Amino acid sequence: MRYALDNPDVAAVTSIGRRRLGTIHPKLREVLHQDFSDCETLEEVLSGQDGAIFCLGTYTGAVPDAEFYKVTVDYTVDFSRVLHTASPAAVFSFLSGNGADPTQRSRLAFARYKGEAENALLATGFAHVYIFRPGYIYPVQPRKEPNFSYRLLRAIYPAFRVLFPNLVIPADDLARAMVDAALHGTGERSGPIFENPDIRVMVAAGAAHTKSHG
Repeated sequence: MRYALDNPDVAAVTSIGRRRLGTIHPKLREVLHQDFSDCETLEEVLSGQDGAIFCLGTYTGAVPDAEFYKVTVDYTVDFSRVLHTASPAAVFSFLSGNGADPTQRSRLAFARYKGEAENALLATGFAHVYIFRPGYIYPVQPRKEPNFSYRLLRAIYPAFRVLFPNLVIPADDLARAMVDAALHGTGERSGPIFENPDIRVMVAAGAAHTKSHG
């Protein structure tokens, strides 16, 4: 959202969530919506939109499996259906995850459910769907980590990014790639699926373009 608000190519940003963000900006319209399993009431809000950056989700193990499926698959399907009805020409940038399995045969619920959500999005009828499968997303802004694994990853990130650069991505870089794809497409990288190394290349190319035109 910060990147979109600061981007001169973005005329307006509509944020849809359960809680207020605490951000005030002349380009920002904030919409509160509690039940993402029913997005029908958002049809007017979603009308006339050029693109959506969909990052809604929850952590594995944070909720029961049925709720995890509901958040990962049902919310994505219902939101995309209403958006496509309201703005059929919109571009959809979707935050999936490393290991997502579109065959839906993985033993891991995360992989199966993200794969199912990807398949549903690709079948919705959008002219352009961009699916991002990052590895570990490093939270540039301070936050309360959800569990020990994430606290550990944050602590070892400086070394991890040097040893395994294709397995990590800073949150700000991921945001840049997702917003830029919705705004300008992905150039020679046709997609629609972008793994962590692809995302890093897209960010580097975007930074080089910005520098050359700065």
